[in-house]
Amino acid sequence: MDTFSLSLLPAAADAGLDTLTVSRHVPVYRRDIGRHDTTLAVAQCVDPNRFINAGLVLLLTRRRLLVTRRTRLLDRVRPLVSAELTAVTGVEWTPKQRLGVLDFRFTVADRTHRLWVRASHPDQFARLTGVFRRTFPVPAIPRQR
Repeated sequence: MDTFSLSLLPAAADAGLDTLTVSRHVPVYRRDIGRHDTTLAVAQCVDPNRFINAGLVLLLTRRRLLVTRRTRLLDRVRPLVSAELTAVTGVEWTPKQRLGVLDFRFTVADRTHRLWVRASHPDQFARLTGVFRRTFPVPAIPRQR
């Protein structure tokens, strides 16, 4: 097995994703993610601006951000966002511990996205927060004199 597979499976299990969901999304991941890239986090997502949410899954690696959407009608998985981390701009994220979500906003190719990244349990919420803190550090507020 390659590095990506070895890191994806534990991250998906930690996120509470079942094997059927993971197996549906893996072909899309394989097209966009390199064999030697390491998975940092996998989580189910919700678009708070849409009434009906298809199965959104966020995959964050050391190099890429990938959000996939499963269409219910044709039961296909398609990438919603696929970008190198260097191309992701305007990143803002806010932990909402009471809801068990991270409010994640970012811009890719002049298009702004907003997702609620869900955590299945408190330990996963703490891990997601840590991964986001390391990957997308919050800029320091300059001191006023």
